[in-house]
Amino acid sequence: MPAALGAIVAILAATLLAPATSAQILTSGGSSGISSDNPLDILRRRMAESMIVSSLLPMEGAVDPDEYMVGPGDFFTVVVGSVEGSAAPIPVSADGRLPLPEAGSVDIAGMTLAQARAAAIEALQGAFGNIPVDVTLSQPRQFYVHVSGAVPVPGRVLSLPVGRVSSALEMAFSDTTRAPVTNPRYRPSLRNVAVIHRDGSEDRLDLMRYYSAGQVSENPYLRDGDVILVPGYDPDFESVYVDGAVPFPGGYDARPDDNVRSLLQAAGLFQAPALPATVRVLSHGTNQARTLPLHEALGQIGAAIGLAPRDHVSVTRGRLAGGVATVEGMVQHPGTYAIQEGETSLRDLLELAGGLRPEAQQTAAFLERRALPDPALGLKAEDRIMPEPDLDRLMRADTLAILQQLRLTDLDFLSRAYFAQELRTQNRVSVNVEEMLAGNTAAILLRDGDRLVIPRDDNTVFVAGQVIRPGFVLVSGGQPLEYYVQAAGGRGLHASDIYLLRANTGELIRDENAVVMSGDVVFVDRREDLAENAEMQRLVIQEQSLRSDARIRVAQTVVQSIGTLATLVALIVSLTR
Repeated sequence: MPAALGAIVAILAATLLAPATSAQILTSGGSSGISSDNPLDILRRRMAESMIVSSLLPMEGAVDPDEYMVGPGDFFTVVVGSVEGSAAPIPVSADGRLPLPEAGSVDIAGMTLAQARAAAIEALQGAFGNIPVDVTLSQPRQFYVHVSGAVPVPGRVLSLPVGRVSSALEMAFSDTTRAPVTNPRYRPSLRNVAVIHRDGSEDRLDLMRYYSAGQVSENPYLRDGDVILVPGYDPDFESVYVDGAVPFPGGYDARPDDNVRSLLQAAGLFQAPALPATVRVLSHGTNQARTLPLHEALGQIGAAIGLAPRDHVSVTRGRLAGGVATVEGMVQHPGTYAIQEGETSLRDLLELAGGLRPEAQQTAAFLERRALPDPALGLKAEDRIMPEPDLDRLMRADTLAILQQLRLTDLDFLSRAYFAQELRTQNRVSVNVEEMLAGNTAAILLRDGDRLVIPRDDNTVFVAGQVIRPGFVLVSGGQPLEYYVQAAGGRGLHASDIYLLRANTGELIRDENAVVMSGDVVFVDRREDLAENAEMQRLVIQEQSLRSDARIRVAQTVVQSIGTLATLVALIVSLTR
């Protein structure tokens, strides 16, 4: 049995590897009368086709027959009569010729796919007459391109005719451990990538317009033997700058044919926004500025305004008094709503959200403003440094910026740190939301980014600190703070004073008879025993030592001053005598 099976396998392998004949190419129902019903022939063709299909790389879609350039290594499927009679894919030979059954070979090197198909079909029709014939591209070939210049890994890169320039550069920049240039002052110029073809022609590509806005024309298909050259440039002397209302502001490597429109497109701006915007072009060579509307800068007028290295383009967009505010919690429709900054009030925001829900707790509601205003907003018009459109921006109130503002004060370090902490963490608008909702205060105007929080009224008070069972306790009208402490299990072993923290203001009240409202916090402080707390002892001793050192330094200074004064008096007396 094993011997018979080995013989069958040998016969099958010999049949599959046998070259195709003209009889195998035609269909069984073809008008020529030549038939091939051998199932092994059909199996051989299908296996060859499946091997090619499995080796295909991902493609963007069907190739464009008017752009695809045919070359050695491309596989074509020749169909005569019907699909079942199609032959195994035929490769283009090394000298650029496509062998055709019964029709010889056709020289198709350098042709587009459309031209090559037309030439092959014409030759087949001359051999087979009225039998339907067709020629299709089965598999694109693979070839090498050369990448050089300011790339970490120069050299040959394997590519396909459907591969683009960016694909080859991705391979050349894949090694991030190497620097693309040895001079740290230089950078790769992706706006001046040169693609040199074998026929001597050259394309100058702006890949930034492809990366920022998807302009495929700046990222063409590769050809056999292309040389991709990425030049380097010095950003300090060979850059053009674009800032303002563009998606990708910054410095860009200048191109010889640069203009305002091409730079704006490289920065990701292709269409003028709905709001009016202007473009200011400052020439470095003449220090003269020109202003034009943005829609003109993106059109033929902008294309006619050339740019030189170190020129500057700025896009300024008009701003409406608009913004958004968010309302959260117990309202009918929580969410983010569009407002007119400085005109929409807090009451208007609640009406947009459908009003309060029955379980809303007005006493604990608060309005949060996440950023502090820019100090420039308080300056007079003649003292402002920034242009008028930038006065509405908000400053990020980080600790470093606040400390820098306090550098001329006489506050000590701890006071400055406390001031910075308080200024950074306090982001609530100082208003009584409950009184405003009742109509007892003036309207509260909203700003862009405001957040209104309406908590749920659970009619409870949270008891924390030195109590036996900390947690929520139901509000009981008229009861003192001690009542809530006892409801939480009573005082702990180290309990000290009792405080009430107001939910709506954050005020800390030390009055056991204070009125408790829903949402408040009752806090029982811990009594510190200095004899049992080593850390507290260390801090107290350290503080006493610092105060003692300060007193000693003051005394030394006084004594030195008195001694210096006595010496000066004695000198004056001696000189007088």
